Amino acid sequence: MSKGDRVPGGEGKIPEVASVAGAPRLPLPRQVASIIRSDIINGHWETGDRIPSEDELARQFAVSRATVREAISWLTLQGYLVKKRGVGTFVAQASAISGGLESLISITQWIERHGYKAGTSFVDMRRREPTAKEQEVFSAWRLDSVVEIQRVRTANGIPVLYCIDVLPGQFAADNPEALDESLFQYLEGRWGQVVIFAKSEIDVAQATRQMAQHLQIAMGTPLLRLRQVHCNQQSTPVLWSQDHFITDRFHFEVMRHRE
Repeated sequence: MSKGDRVPGGEGKIPEVASVAGAPRLPLPRQVASIIRSDIINGHWETGDRIPSEDELARQFAVSRATVREAISWLTLQGYLVKKRGVGTFVAQASAISGGLESLISITQWIERHGYKAGTSFVDMRRREPTAKEQEVFSAWRLDSVVEIQRVRTANGIPVLYCIDVLPGQFAADNPEALDESLFQYLEGRWGQVVIFAKSEIDVAQATRQMAQHLQIAMGTPLLRLRQVHCNQQSTPVLWSQDHFITDRFHFEVMRHRE
């Protein structure tokens, strides 16, 4: 079997698709789509590769052809696959959201600058005791608690990154729905805290069970992680964020100058 004919998960079964305890599992077509999408993201299938036929995929996954057809249609709408009549279905060229890291803009602005509608498909906000690291980051504040916000940001309704943001407890929102907007706008409009600059680090992390569920990818999929401490107009940290990007949906650029 050639690389272009590789079937994710092996023969005769659908590999385990992550789900959050207490949450319903994804519908079967979405499970199949999630596995194929993860293989594309992980580079097992590359741009231009032909994927197996619907019949072959149905046989390999032990599902109906209708299930495979629905999964492929969903991936086609998302831009992962393209159908060529009479030829087959191929991995499409990903349309990544790109930009330099020199300019500090919100995720909302980043998405909208590329012509997509920015949205949020999941929000979880909770108040808790700060960790030792958070005590260090927010040492300038009287820190009785912190607010942790986990969100899934979308571009035209498609999940593209998982955000974990931590704020000093005094900046908690009264309603999680207020956090559907840019956190920069929220901090400035509600609390007068204007984010001026950020100290950033880039590394790679693996999708946790919850991230995989909400991003609709396989657990363990590599994600590009941007960790940032955002500082206000007094150079005081007001936001600590960890943004986990699906690698084929975001492309970062850095302008370097010779000394």
